[in-house]
Amino acid sequence: MDQGALLIVGVGGLGSLWAERSHSRCSNFSDLLLIDADENTFNGSPEAHCLHLDASGEARGAAALPMLAKHRLNEGVKEIQPLLDKAELVVILTCLGGGVGSGAASDFARLARESDCMVVSIVGFPFAEQPIRYQLAEESFPDLHENSNVCIKVSLERLSWQSKERKLDWKKGAGWIEELVEGLLSTLAKVGKINLDLMDFKTIVEHPGEATILVGSGDTNSLSEIVKTALQSPLSNLEVSGAKGCWIQVEGGPDMTIYHLNSVTEEFVSLLDSDCQVLLGARSSDEMIGRIRVVAVVSGLRTSSNRLIG
Repeated sequence: MDQGALLIVGVGGLGSLWAERSHSRCSNFSDLLLIDADENTFNGSPEAHCLHLDASGEARGAAALPMLAKHRLNEGVKEIQPLLDKAELVVILTCLGGGVGSGAASDFARLARESDCMVVSIVGFPFAEQPIRYQLAEESFPDLHENSNVCIKVSLERLSWQSKERKLDWKKGAGWIEELVEGLLSTLAKVGKINLDLMDFKTIVEHPGEATILVGSGDTNSLSEIVKTALQSPLSNLEVSGAKGCWIQVEGGPDMTIYHLNSVTEEFVSLLDSDCQVLLGARSSDEMIGRIRVVAVVSGLRTSSNRLIG
Protein backbone atom coordinates (compact mmCIF):
# COMPACT_ATOMS: atom_id res chain seq x y z
CA MET A 1 0.00 0.00 0.00
CA ASP A 2 1.09 3.60 -0.57
CA GLN A 3 2.73 5.65 2.19
CA GLY A 4 0.02 7.21 4.35
CA ALA A 5 -2.67 4.73 3.30
CA LEU A 6 -2.95 3.37 6.85
CA LEU A 7 -3.72 5.94 9.55
CA ILE A 8 -3.97 5.28 13.29
CA VAL A 9 -5.91 7.97 15.16
CA GLY A 10 -6.12 8.45 18.92
CA VAL A 11 -8.98 10.65 20.17
CA GLY A 12 -8.85 11.79 23.79
CA GLY A 13 -6.26 10.91 26.42
CA LEU A 14 -6.80 7.15 26.70
CA GLY A 15 -7.42 6.73 22.98
CA SER A 16 -4.18 8.59 22.22
CA LEU A 17 -2.25 6.33 24.60
CA TRP A 18 -3.64 3.25 22.85
CA ALA A 19 -2.84 4.78 19.47
CA GLU A 20 0.77 5.57 20.43
CA ARG A 21 1.40 2.03 21.64
CA SER A 22 -0.24 0.53 18.58
CA HIS A 23 1.74 2.75 16.22
CA SER A 24 5.01 1.78 17.92
CA ARG A 25 4.47 -1.75 16.58
CA CYS A 26 3.79 -0.72 12.99
CA SER A 27 5.41 2.69 12.52
CA ASN A 28 7.11 1.58 9.29
CA PHE A 29 3.84 1.33 7.41
CA SER A 30 1.34 3.61 9.17
CA ASP A 31 0.87 7.25 10.15
CA LEU A 32 -0.23 8.49 13.58
CA LEU A 33 -2.62 11.32 14.44
CA LEU A 34 -3.42 12.33 18.02
CA ILE A 35 -6.43 14.51 18.87
CA ASP A 36 -6.94 15.89 22.37
CA ALA A 37 -7.64 19.06 24.36
CA ASP A 38 -4.77 18.37 26.77
CA GLU A 39 -1.42 19.28 25.23
CA ASN A 40 0.38 16.91 27.63
CA THR A 41 -1.00 14.06 25.51
CA PHE A 42 1.43 14.98 22.73
CA ASN A 43 4.63 15.13 24.78
CA GLY A 44 5.83 11.59 24.15
CA SER A 45 5.01 11.34 20.46
CA PRO A 46 7.58 13.10 18.24
CA GLU A 47 6.40 11.12 15.18
CA ALA A 48 2.74 12.02 15.59
CA HIS A 49 0.64 14.54 13.76
CA CYS A 50 -1.23 16.39 16.49
CA LEU A 51 -4.50 18.31 16.58
CA HIS A 52 -4.83 20.32 19.78
CA LEU A 53 -8.50 21.03 20.49
CA ASP A 54 -7.80 24.22 22.38
CA ALA A 55 -8.22 27.25 20.16
CA SER A 56 -7.39 29.65 23.01
CA GLY A 57 -3.97 28.13 23.64
CA GLU A 58 -4.68 27.97 27.38
CA ALA A 59 -4.49 24.15 27.47
CA ARG A 60 -8.12 23.91 28.56
CA GLY A 61 -9.69 20.48 28.32
CA ALA A 62 -13.15 19.71 27.01
CA ALA A 63 -14.21 18.04 30.28
CA ALA A 64 -17.65 16.48 29.82
CA LEU A 65 -18.56 18.88 26.99
CA PRO A 66 -18.77 16.84 23.77
CA MET A 67 -20.20 19.74 21.75
CA LEU A 68 -17.17 21.86 22.63
CA ALA A 69 -14.79 19.14 21.43
CA LYS A 70 -16.83 18.68 18.24
CA HIS A 71 -16.73 22.43 17.56
CA ARG A 72 -12.98 22.59 18.06
CA LEU A 73 -12.45 19.59 15.78
CA ASN A 74 -14.38 21.24 12.96
CA GLU A 75 -12.29 24.39 13.41
CA GLY A 76 -9.13 22.31 12.84
CA VAL A 77 -10.30 20.27 9.86
CA LYS A 78 -7.96 22.00 7.39
CA GLU A 79 -4.94 20.87 9.41
CA ILE A 80 -5.82 17.17 9.18
CA GLN A 81 -7.48 16.97 5.75
CA PRO A 82 -4.21 16.13 3.91
CA LEU A 83 -3.83 13.02 6.08
CA LEU A 84 -7.36 11.89 5.20
CA ASP A 85 -6.77 12.57 1.51
CA LYS A 86 -3.91 10.02 1.54
CA ALA A 87 -5.53 7.44 3.81
CA GLU A 88 -7.42 4.35 2.66
CA LEU A 89 -8.01 2.78 6.08
CA VAL A 90 -8.41 4.76 9.31
CA VAL A 91 -8.29 3.04 12.70
CA ILE A 92 -9.80 5.25 15.44
CA LEU A 93 -9.02 4.46 19.07
CA THR A 94 -11.02 6.29 21.70
CA CYS A 95 -12.85 5.95 24.99
CA LEU A 96 -16.34 7.38 25.32
CA GLY A 97 -17.69 9.08 28.41
CA GLY A 98 -15.39 12.11 28.38
CA GLY A 99 -15.69 15.31 26.39
CA VAL A 100 -13.12 14.71 23.63
CA GLY A 101 -13.87 11.06 22.87
CA SER A 102 -17.63 11.51 23.03
CA GLY A 103 -17.60 14.72 21.02
CA ALA A 104 -14.79 14.45 18.46
CA ALA A 105 -14.54 10.74 17.59
CA SER A 106 -17.81 10.43 15.68
CA ASP A 107 -17.19 13.65 13.74
CA PHE A 108 -13.69 12.51 12.80
CA ALA A 109 -15.12 9.18 11.61
CA ARG A 110 -17.63 11.10 9.50
CA LEU A 111 -14.86 13.20 7.94
CA ALA A 112 -12.89 10.04 7.15
CA ARG A 113 -15.86 8.39 5.48
CA GLU A 114 -16.49 11.55 3.45
CA SER A 115 -12.87 11.23 2.26
CA ASP A 116 -13.65 7.68 1.03
CA CYS A 117 -11.71 5.96 3.82
CA MET A 118 -12.67 2.67 5.42
CA VAL A 119 -13.11 3.32 9.14
CA VAL A 120 -12.50 0.88 12.00
CA SER A 121 -13.32 2.30 15.44
CA ILE A 122 -12.14 0.63 18.66
CA VAL A 123 -14.19 2.16 21.45
CA GLY A 124 -13.69 1.85 25.18
CA PHE A 125 -16.77 1.97 27.42
CA PRO A 126 -16.46 3.24 31.03
CA PHE A 127 -16.71 1.11 34.15
CA ALA A 128 -20.22 0.47 35.46
CA GLU A 129 -19.23 2.38 38.61
CA GLN A 130 -19.07 5.56 36.49
CA PRO A 131 -22.81 6.07 35.74
CA ILE A 132 -22.52 9.62 34.37
CA ARG A 133 -19.68 8.71 32.03
CA TYR A 134 -21.45 5.50 31.03
CA GLN A 135 -24.63 7.38 30.15
CA LEU A 136 -22.65 9.86 28.07
CA ALA A 137 -20.94 6.96 26.30
CA GLU A 138 -24.30 5.33 25.52
CA GLU A 139 -25.61 8.60 24.11
CA SER A 140 -22.59 9.25 21.87
CA PHE A 141 -21.99 5.69 20.63
CA PRO A 142 -24.74 5.53 17.94
CA ASP A 143 -23.21 8.38 15.90
CA LEU A 144 -19.76 6.79 15.98
CA HIS A 145 -21.22 3.42 15.07
CA GLU A 146 -23.12 4.96 12.15
CA ASN A 147 -19.96 6.61 10.79
CA SER A 148 -17.75 3.49 11.05
CA ASN A 149 -17.50 0.45 8.79
CA VAL A 150 -16.57 -1.61 11.85
CA CYS A 151 -17.18 -0.35 15.40
CA ILE A 152 -15.78 -2.49 18.22
CA LYS A 153 -16.96 -1.98 21.79
CA VAL A 154 -14.30 -2.69 24.39
CA SER A 155 -15.42 -3.16 27.99
CA LEU A 156 -12.89 -1.47 30.26
CA GLU A 157 -13.99 -3.84 33.00
CA ARG A 158 -13.14 -6.90 30.93
CA LEU A 159 -9.97 -5.23 29.72
CA SER A 160 -8.90 -4.68 33.33
CA TRP A 161 -9.61 -8.32 34.19
CA GLN A 162 -7.54 -9.47 31.24
CA SER A 163 -4.70 -7.13 32.18
CA LYS A 164 -4.45 -8.82 35.59
CA GLU A 165 -4.03 -12.20 33.89
CA ARG A 166 -1.36 -10.79 31.59
CA LYS A 167 0.19 -8.69 34.38
CA LEU A 168 -0.08 -5.60 32.20
CA ASP A 169 -1.60 -2.12 32.62
CA TRP A 170 -5.21 -1.97 31.37
CA LYS A 171 -4.83 1.74 30.60
CA LYS A 172 -2.17 0.78 28.04
CA GLY A 173 -4.50 -1.72 26.38
CA ALA A 174 -3.35 -4.84 28.27
CA GLY A 175 -1.37 -5.83 25.16
CA TRP A 176 -4.64 -6.64 23.41
CA ILE A 177 -5.35 -3.29 21.73
CA GLU A 178 -1.94 -2.92 20.09
CA GLU A 179 -1.87 -6.58 19.04
CA LEU A 180 -5.22 -6.18 17.31
CA VAL A 181 -4.17 -3.02 15.47
CA GLU A 182 -0.77 -4.41 14.49
CA GLY A 183 -2.32 -7.65 13.26
CA LEU A 184 -4.91 -5.84 11.13
CA LEU A 185 -2.52 -3.32 9.59
CA SER A 186 0.37 -5.71 8.98
CA THR A 187 -2.05 -8.01 7.12
CA LEU A 188 -2.87 -5.18 4.73
CA ALA A 189 0.61 -3.67 4.45
CA LYS A 190 2.88 -6.69 4.10
CA VAL A 191 3.12 -9.33 1.37
CA GLY A 192 2.15 -12.79 2.55
CA LYS A 193 2.04 -16.35 1.28
CA ILE A 194 -1.71 -15.90 0.74
CA ASN A 195 -2.57 -12.21 0.52
CA LEU A 196 -5.62 -10.34 1.81
CA ASP A 197 -6.21 -6.75 0.78
CA LEU A 198 -8.51 -3.84 1.55
CA MET A 199 -11.07 -4.96 -1.04
CA ASP A 200 -11.29 -8.34 0.70
CA PHE A 201 -11.78 -6.50 3.99
CA LYS A 202 -14.53 -4.37 2.46
CA THR A 203 -16.24 -7.44 0.99
CA ILE A 204 -16.52 -9.05 4.42
CA VAL A 205 -17.56 -6.02 6.49
CA GLU A 206 -20.33 -5.14 4.03
CA HIS A 207 -22.35 -8.20 5.06
CA PRO A 208 -25.58 -6.95 6.72
CA GLY A 209 -25.40 -6.87 10.49
CA GLU A 210 -22.64 -6.12 12.98
CA ALA A 211 -18.93 -6.76 12.44
CA THR A 212 -16.00 -7.04 14.82
CA ILE A 213 -12.33 -8.03 14.97
CA LEU A 214 -10.74 -10.77 17.06
CA VAL A 215 -7.08 -11.50 17.70
CA GLY A 216 -5.32 -14.37 19.44
CA SER A 217 -1.76 -15.63 19.59
CA GLY A 218 0.21 -18.43 21.20
CA ASP A 219 2.75 -21.20 20.76
CA THR A 220 2.62 -23.57 17.80
CA ASN A 221 2.06 -26.47 20.20
CA SER A 222 -1.14 -24.96 21.65
CA LEU A 223 -3.25 -24.20 18.60
CA SER A 224 -6.63 -24.65 20.34
CA GLU A 225 -5.60 -22.12 22.97
CA ILE A 226 -4.98 -19.53 20.24
CA VAL A 227 -8.60 -19.73 19.08
CA LYS A 228 -9.81 -19.65 22.68
CA THR A 229 -7.70 -16.55 23.35
CA ALA A 230 -9.25 -14.78 20.35
CA LEU A 231 -12.75 -15.51 21.65
CA GLN A 232 -11.87 -14.26 25.15
CA SER A 233 -11.17 -10.73 23.99
CA PRO A 234 -12.27 -7.70 26.07
CA LEU A 235 -15.46 -7.45 24.04
CA SER A 236 -18.62 -8.13 26.00
CA ASN A 237 -20.94 -11.07 25.51
CA LEU A 238 -19.63 -11.65 22.00
CA GLU A 239 -21.24 -14.46 20.02
CA VAL A 240 -19.78 -15.28 16.60
CA SER A 241 -21.70 -18.46 15.83
CA GLY A 242 -24.03 -16.67 13.42
CA ALA A 243 -21.29 -14.87 11.46
CA LYS A 244 -21.96 -14.68 7.70
CA GLY A 245 -18.53 -13.38 6.70
CA CYS A 246 -14.97 -14.00 7.94
CA TRP A 247 -11.67 -12.41 6.87
CA ILE A 248 -9.00 -14.46 8.64
CA GLN A 249 -5.24 -13.98 8.61
CA VAL A 250 -2.88 -16.56 10.11
CA GLU A 251 0.68 -15.38 10.77
CA GLY A 252 3.54 -17.57 11.93
CA GLY A 253 7.29 -17.93 11.71
CA PRO A 254 9.31 -19.74 9.04
CA ASP A 255 8.48 -22.92 10.98
CA MET A 256 4.72 -22.57 10.35
CA THR A 257 3.37 -25.58 8.43
CA ILE A 258 0.24 -26.36 6.45
CA TYR A 259 -0.88 -28.37 9.48
CA HIS A 260 -0.67 -25.26 11.69
CA LEU A 261 -2.55 -23.17 9.14
CA ASN A 262 -5.31 -25.71 8.58
CA SER A 263 -5.76 -26.60 12.24
CA VAL A 264 -6.22 -23.02 13.45
CA THR A 265 -8.39 -22.00 10.51
CA GLU A 266 -10.67 -25.03 10.65
CA GLU A 267 -11.18 -24.73 14.40
CA PHE A 268 -12.08 -21.05 14.14
CA VAL A 269 -14.31 -21.38 11.07
CA SER A 270 -16.16 -24.34 12.62
CA LEU A 271 -17.62 -21.86 15.14
CA LEU A 272 -19.24 -19.71 12.43
CA ASP A 273 -22.42 -20.08 10.37
CA SER A 274 -22.29 -23.10 8.05
CA ASP A 275 -22.80 -20.80 5.03
CA CYS A 276 -20.22 -18.22 6.16
CA GLN A 277 -18.12 -16.62 3.40
CA VAL A 278 -14.47 -17.11 4.40
CA LEU A 279 -11.44 -15.30 2.94
CA LEU A 280 -8.11 -16.68 4.13
CA GLY A 281 -4.66 -15.10 4.26
CA ALA A 282 -1.33 -16.38 5.57
CA ARG A 283 2.02 -14.73 6.21
CA SER A 284 5.40 -15.73 7.57
CA SER A 285 7.72 -13.43 9.51
CA ASP A 286 10.95 -14.12 11.35
CA GLU A 287 9.79 -12.47 14.59
CA MET A 288 6.93 -15.01 14.90
CA ILE A 289 9.11 -18.13 15.02
CA GLY A 290 7.55 -20.70 17.33
CA ARG A 291 4.30 -18.72 17.51
CA ILE A 292 1.04 -18.30 15.62
CA ARG A 293 -1.24 -15.25 15.53
CA VAL A 294 -4.78 -15.18 14.20
CA VAL A 295 -6.54 -11.95 13.21
CA ALA A 296 -10.17 -12.41 12.18
CA VAL A 297 -12.81 -9.97 11.01
CA VAL A 298 -16.24 -11.52 11.45
CA SER A 299 -19.40 -9.92 10.09
CA GLY A 300 -23.11 -10.49 9.65
CA LEU A 301 -23.52 -10.76 13.43
CA ARG A 302 -26.80 -10.11 15.16
CA THR A 303 -27.00 -6.62 16.66
CA SER A 304 -27.34 -7.97 20.19
CA SER A 305 -24.17 -10.06 19.91
CA ASN A 306 -21.83 -7.13 20.51
CA ARG A 307 -23.64 -5.42 23.39
CA LEU A 308 -21.96 -4.59 26.62
CA ILE A 309 -22.99 -6.32 29.80
CA GLY A 310 -24.74 -3.78 31.97
